[in-house]
Amino acid sequence: MEFLYVSVGASLQVLLEKFSNFAVKESDQISDVDEKIQKLRRTLLMIESLVDDIDSQRLISCEKLRQTWLQDATTHIFDAEDLLDEIDLMRPNSDNASILGTHTQALGIVSLFKNWCTPHKICEIQKKLEGMLEETDRRCMKKKDPHSHATSQRSHTSSFIDEGSVIGRNEDKRQIVEMLLSIEGAKVSVIPIVGMGGIGKSALAQLVYNDKDIENCFDLRIWISVSVDYDVVSITKSIVESVMEKRLNLSELDKIQVKLQNILKKKRFLLVLDDMWNENISHNFWDVLRSPFSVGLSGSKVLVTTRSSVVSSIFTITDPYHLQPLSDKDCWKLIAQKALSNKNEDKKKELEVIGEKIAEKCGGLPLAAKTIGSALCSKFAKSEWEALLENKLWDLPEYKTEVFPALRLSYNYLPAPLKKCFAYCSIFPHKYEFQKDELVQLWAVEGFIQSQGVKRNEDIGNDYFDNLLSSCFFFKDVNRSGQQVYSMRGLIHEMARLVSADICIQMEDGMTHLPKFINARHSSLLSQNIQSRTLKEFQRCRRLKTFMVFCESGLRDDKFLYALFVNFQCLHVLNLSNTGISELPDSIDNSKRLRYLNVSKTNIWKLPESIACLSRLEILKLQECPKFLQLPKDMKNLVKLRHLDLNIKQLSSMPSELGKLTNLQTLSAFIVGKYEGCQIGELENMRNLQGRICITNLENVPNVEDAKKAKLGEKPYLASLELLWNDQGDSIKKGEEVLGGLRPHCKLQALKVINYSGITFPSWLGDPSVLWKLEDIELRNCKNCKVLPTLSHLPALKSLYIEEFDLTKLEHEFCGSGINKGFPSLEHLTFFDMPKLVSWEGITAMDMPRLGTLKISDCPKLGSLPSLHFLSSLENLDIMRCPELQSLPVEGLPISLKKLLIEESDILKERCREGGADWSKITAIQPIPTIEIDY
Repeated sequence: MEFLYVSVGASLQVLLEKFSNFAVKESDQISDVDEKIQKLRRTLLMIESLVDDIDSQRLISCEKLRQTWLQDATTHIFDAEDLLDEIDLMRPNSDNASILGTHTQALGIVSLFKNWCTPHKICEIQKKLEGMLEETDRRCMKKKDPHSHATSQRSHTSSFIDEGSVIGRNEDKRQIVEMLLSIEGAKVSVIPIVGMGGIGKSALAQLVYNDKDIENCFDLRIWISVSVDYDVVSITKSIVESVMEKRLNLSELDKIQVKLQNILKKKRFLLVLDDMWNENISHNFWDVLRSPFSVGLSGSKVLVTTRSSVVSSIFTITDPYHLQPLSDKDCWKLIAQKALSNKNEDKKKELEVIGEKIAEKCGGLPLAAKTIGSALCSKFAKSEWEALLENKLWDLPEYKTEVFPALRLSYNYLPAPLKKCFAYCSIFPHKYEFQKDELVQLWAVEGFIQSQGVKRNEDIGNDYFDNLLSSCFFFKDVNRSGQQVYSMRGLIHEMARLVSADICIQMEDGMTHLPKFINARHSSLLSQNIQSRTLKEFQRCRRLKTFMVFCESGLRDDKFLYALFVNFQCLHVLNLSNTGISELPDSIDNSKRLRYLNVSKTNIWKLPESIACLSRLEILKLQECPKFLQLPKDMKNLVKLRHLDLNIKQLSSMPSELGKLTNLQTLSAFIVGKYEGCQIGELENMRNLQGRICITNLENVPNVEDAKKAKLGEKPYLASLELLWNDQGDSIKKGEEVLGGLRPHCKLQALKVINYSGITFPSWLGDPSVLWKLEDIELRNCKNCKVLPTLSHLPALKSLYIEEFDLTKLEHEFCGSGINKGFPSLEHLTFFDMPKLVSWEGITAMDMPRLGTLKISDCPKLGSLPSLHFLSSLENLDIMRCPELQSLPVEGLPISLKKLLIEESDILKERCREGGADWSKITAIQPIPTIEIDY
């Protein structure tokens, strides 16, 4: 129960924010109900204050009574949350408010309140909370000590260390020492060491501080263990006192800094600021603190240890040194130092195998390894070691006194919404690969994100995630597919489970002790093969808001799916991805509060029409569902939908009137239909679309006026746009008019145009005032085009891909002329399947100063290349299936070239082999580039 106080406090703060928002929305409409809600809110504020007092001053004398009180408080908090959910469900969708009118809407809500007995429910919760306040005040309170305060959980450090107790940090030490000895950079430079609590930042700093080379290099070495309530005055004073080795009887900053300047003048110094954790300090704090440092000699250094990348960024703009967890092998060495020190050789051999497995539970934290080692020192029986291996580390008394403070400090200082976001992650399996966007979406639909004016919830959620990442609650990883993912280290994940105990639960088949379901709100099921008994256990918990299934063998109990929607009517989130289901039951319309539904990577082939009744649904995911062919016809009713995540290209058509979904942000594709309700004008009011979209079947757009109805220029969040005709049956004039009417927003970053029938491209395609952020262009199968558009004017263009054009020559016009000549940012250029291209010429110096990769493929008539030696950054040159290409350019190749690939280009192949006519052009480059030729 160590974290129960902060968990309840976090839940209360988030709930109070929801009450505030509700009161604003409903004021002046239902005064009686609003008055009751305001009274309930005031009571909750009193409960919040009492929770803080209980945590800091232990006002309730009996520990078990404290725990029971807090659990009851949690229950009532969730009752109030459920009440707000009910009221929200009664309100007509805000999207329809303008149609209903404020007065009509209010009358409707009043009627529903009466029918649903909402005032009675508010009074019932109010009565329970008031009863808790009275009982606590009357029977269970100790006398409040006005001078009491929460004691700091941080221990002070010094510069001394037993180097033999530090394992696995030799390379880290070498790198930090090398940075400290360097005299390059600023006169006084800062080196931050960033890492989670207990990872050994202070120990590494101590090793470095006491290194002989460091001692000899610096005239002064100063170690400051930063206190909890530090400021510029206290730290500056501590620095002076450390050097003078006596107390300083000064309190004015100016006089203290003068003293410090006299100490540092003409000296090369090393200052260590250990454990700078507070992210609320400002850049001004550092500017003031460092002002006396300028009198020191060049090469002086400040070494800062911190848990937060945010703190690091305040001290320096250079990248911090991220301290990584130890290997399991090194953790075992640390454990063995203590645990095996009093055991004979036979006993060591017996316990070593178990100990190595226990080491895996440390999550790479030296503090955890040392704590376990101390705990095992007094345990000689093999069974005792096995018991520790099977049980949770949190059950160890030593863990509560040693590891808890290190990890809890970071958690305690998180804002309330971030505490809830962090705790929520406990329902995911250990070693789960988090996707940032996915997690932020879940936080949003669960109501954890507090609104900030006009700022979008997703943007606020991204800030939350970045905050947790910078505080080392998450770590960056790369999965097998090379994608950026995030993970939680073992002990951090365990802490998340601890702080969310009884609220967020994991169920597994074969669990001997089933979790309590009293206050369970968020749950997951982890199983190799789900058993019916486990599924039945979940049916006891009818107030679940989250249910996720992580199962390798699939979910085959159709009865459970039916019962799920009948019993779990409070669900906000349902994740059935990877479960192998083929359909959902019609009973899904019972879950009217559902906001998130994920059935990705399943065999699902349709959705029940009743899904259109889920008026609060915000996110619908059907990724990698190859059998899914059609969306429900009444999708237009899901007016809250923000993300429709599926491969729409596999559908035959779009549902009618999809344009009513004006909140949509994710829509991977739109299939243009011929008839009203399915035409391109449905995109008109979808101003929040973001990410990428493919607009296909553009041959169904009749004219430029209809094309303009899509209003692509009013969609600033779209990053990538694909415009696709299914064939080139359109007339040349119509194709040109339609593309001209599809002018995108100026913030677009990537554009594809496929199967375009026009001869020329619209002027906006090469206009830098329109596409000034465009980085990627792909033009494919535009066979009527005899001339490429002028794209060299686009300042940000990095990648250009040209495929299936019938042009015969590439000349000077390709690179532009005048002040806009050349591609200033182009890095990748590809020409593919150009059957009529005979020659390319016209490259001059500085036309493509950043081009790194050039690919020319399937150009059967191409006979010559331009002056490639002008491409001063070119590293990769690929020439494939160009049988008529006569030679490399006369001037040779750029000296920057690192790799040359030639395939199925017989004439060039012979000239470029060793001893061939062009061999000297290749060997002129030193070192000789890697050559791949299909001899």
